[in-house]
Parts: sequence; structure tokens; C-alpha cells
Amino acid sequence: MNISEQVANIQNEMLIVGAIYKHPDLLVEYSQYIKSKYDFYDEVTRFFYDNAEIIYKKRSQTFNKATITTFMTEDNNRLSLYKKYGGWNTIESWNKLAIIDDFKNYYEILKKYSLLREYQRNGNVVEKIINHPKFELFSATDIYRLVRGKVDRINTVILTNEESEILNKDIIKMVNGCLEKPNMGLKTPYAMWNDLFRGLLFQTLLVVGMLSNAGKSRFMFKLIAYITLIMKQKVMVFLNEMTIEQMRFCLLTTVINNEEFQQANGIKLSKKEKDITLGLYKNDNGDYIYREKNEWDEFTETIDEYIKRVQENSSEYRNVIMVSQWIESETDGLIYAKDISTAYDDRSLEFEIRKANLVHGIRYCFYDTLKDDTKNIGDWSGLKVTTTKLSELVKQLDIFCYASIQLTDDTNFVKPDELSSSNIANCKQLKHVVDVLLLFKEIKKNEFNKYKYLASNSDWGEPTLHELDENKRYYIATVDKNRYGSKKRLLYEVNLDRNTWYEVGEVFRK
Repeated sequence: MNISEQVANIQNEMLIVGAIYKHPDLLVEYSQYIKSKYDFYDEVTRFFYDNAEIIYKKRSQTFNKATITTFMTEDNNRLSLYKKYGGWNTIESWNKLAIIDDFKNYYEILKKYSLLREYQRNGNVVEKIINHPKFELFSATDIYRLVRGKVDRINTVILTNEESEILNKDIIKMVNGCLEKPNMGLKTPYAMWNDLFRGLLFQTLLVVGMLSNAGKSRFMFKLIAYITLIMKQKVMVFLNEMTIEQMRFCLLTTVINNEEFQQANGIKLSKKEKDITLGLYKNDNGDYIYREKNEWDEFTETIDEYIKRVQENSSEYRNVIMVSQWIESETDGLIYAKDISTAYDDRSLEFEIRKANLVHGIRYCFYDTLKDDTKNIGDWSGLKVTTTKLSELVKQLDIFCYASIQLTDDTNFVKPDELSSSNIANCKQLKHVVDVLLLFKEIKKNEFNKYKYLASNSDWGEPTLHELDENKRYYIATVDKNRYGSKKRLLYEVNLDRNTWYEVGEVFRK
């Protein structure tokens, strides 16, 4: 056997590919680290691996004979190689050999031989390593340590897929690049967010905290609706408190009542979520339309007859249907949601975020509500570990992540403009990990006279101070951390029944 053949383990490459075709979700965790150009010595295993990546990302996450064969037949050159390499029979034989639980070991062996080949290509002698009596026990890292002095750069590319960079390089290019394209994130419906945080920037973890039942999920859905319906960007929503059905009701209520969406769809309407969930609609005289019953309280009208009568007599109902149709057409394939209430441990959460990014190309993720890993419930350090994992993921995947979090019960006794990270339930230390932290609390009616807010004035042209309106409901959002600029206290006009949230200005204590 020549040295080139010694620096390869084709049997292991078959096991890697066989395991992937048997359990394609392995690609979510490992595809970022496997680089077929370096890692596969054999052209056959490289061919099947490369096509597995394409199928998983672009076509289907279910691998079977029909899916694979259909994909292969779509390109003549690809089909020719597929037949040459044995087609589905080859995949099936590798599937039988592979053991999913051993994939981590397969991966380690793959990287070990990949490193050796790169060392050899760069002029290093690898025979002594291969002939070492404990070679089979060596990991890729062990081999790296043996030749560390000469090959740091090779190890960086092969093992971590990262390269160190010279910091004081290309600074002028960076400055001029900002002239061409300012470093701004996605626009939001809140002007002060766009100013303070530069919109929704990638590689950012933004956390919003509120008391229980104060509307943190509802506020989040205003932002989700804007990103998808107005900005036409895909989002992934992870839920461990709200159900998918509750989310749909919240989304519909948000779009019906907020001005941003009324301007886009041309339907001006005001409707409480409670009325929608109870099926209550008024006729054009302002009276609710009820399903007909007899004296024994039995329905005498079929549901189809009732719907038809409501449709004929209620313009309100017809408008709600038109808004619903608008949402469905405008957000087709843009909003993905997953209920993770039964599995929100760190590993599962990371897997779902990576899969959303890999398969659907999603770069805006929302998590409601941020909690401890299921193994660490009640342990503040567990919540910090989860938050740290999210912070790492937004950097690695170049995405934006929004997470809602609950404030402590004793926050009830804190003034809304005096909130800080100390009021976060379980873990004030997560402030050190996040990029932006906003803490919301309602102002009590009897304290309206203590505040004024600064907002633009069309008459004067310059921002002026305004009194709070006694007929409205207000929340203060304290920017407790902001890596991108200053920290202010923002004022929001809120109606939870209709889920309207309007940013009215910067608030000050008198």
C-alpha cells in the first residue's frame, strides 16, 4: 500500500455518508464543519455527500429512493455519475453499515485523515504518525499537537473552518464601504429602534423583558408581522408558552388594528382579539349577529347558513376575511413556527435554529420565552448558558435573534423608568451576554403627571415635550444595554385588546 492510500480511510467515508442518508438531520450539526474538498479522499463518497447537502438544503429533508432518484435524473451529468457509482444500491449498502450513534466517532476519524493529507500536501512527513503503535487511538487534535509548530494554519482551516485575521488591515476599505452601503440592519416600525440599534442587525441578540401577562408575546408579534408583511423577510418563531393557534390569533389581531398594516392593505378596522376568538361580529347597525336557536337553546341554523348570514350582513366580518386573505397571500412561505414546549434544552434549541438557517435560509429568529435549559430549571447559571449559546449562534450563523424574557415579581414595586437587569427573573447576569436589552413596564394612571415625553411636533418643526394622555395606556421601555449606541427610555402607547404598539417618543421624569 502506498502512502497516499495509507492517508485515507474510505471505509469510514462510506460510514459517514451512509449515516447521513439514513439520518439526514446530521447535516444540521455537522455540515458546517465537513468540507468535502478536504475531507473526502474518494470521489464516490464525495459525490454522494455533496449531493446529500444539496438535497437537504434545497429539496427535502426526507431521504428515500424516490426523492434521491428524482433529484439525480434532473441533470444528465449527475445522473451519469449516479449510475456509474451504483446509484441507490450503493447508498442502501452504506446505510446498512452505518450506526447513527457512532457518527461522532466517524467524524473524528474523517478529520484525522483529512489533516494527515493536508500535512502531506504541504511537505510534511506523515509516515511516522501513521506507523505509530497508538495511531488508531489518536484523535485529530492529537495529530495536530504532534506537528503543531509548522501547521497552525492547516489545522485552523480543517478543524474549525476559521482563519485568524489581521485586525489593522482593510480599515480604509471598510470606511469607504460604509459610504456605499451604510452598516444598517433591517428597518423596524419603531424610528428610535432604527436610530439607537441601527435596525435589526445580523450577529445581534436582542432581549425584551416584561412582567408576566404584560404582553411580551404580543409585542414580539407586532415586530414579526412588520418584518414579514412589510419588509418581506423570512422569520422563524420558537414557542414554549403560546400555542400555534394562539399565535395565529395574535398575528391576525395585530395586522387588523395597527396602522402600518392598514396602510399596506387599505382596510381600516378596529377589532378586539376576544371578539374574533368568540366569533362575535356586528351587523351594519352595530348589533351582534348570533346563531339562531329555538326555545330549548338548540341551534336551528346550520353553521354554513350562519356563516352565510354573517357574511351578508356584516361588513366587519367581510373586512376580517379580507385581512386574513391578505396575510395568507403576503406571508406565504415567510413565517415558520415551531412549538418547542416539550424540548427547549440547549441542544434542541441550537439544532432547530441551525436547521431553520440551513434549510429555509432564515436569518431572523424569535424565541418566546427564553428559559433555562430543561436540565437546569431554577438555576440562574443555566439561563446564562442558554443565552450565551444564542449569542454564539448569531455570530456563527450571521443572523438576528430576538428573545423575550420574564421579569421578577418584585418588579411590580419598581418605577417603570428605574428598571435594570436586576429585575430579570432568575438571571441578571445575562445582561453581559446580550447585545441589546430592553425592559418594559406600564405606567400607572395615577403617575401620568410625573412624566413627559419628547416627540416631533409638526407645528414647531422641532421636538417638543408633551403630556401623557389620560385616556391612553403607556409603557416605558428602558434600554438597559446597547452595544450600538446610547441608552434611552422610550415611551409606547399600547392597547393589548387590539395589540397596537406605537412608539411616541423619549420619556422623561418631570
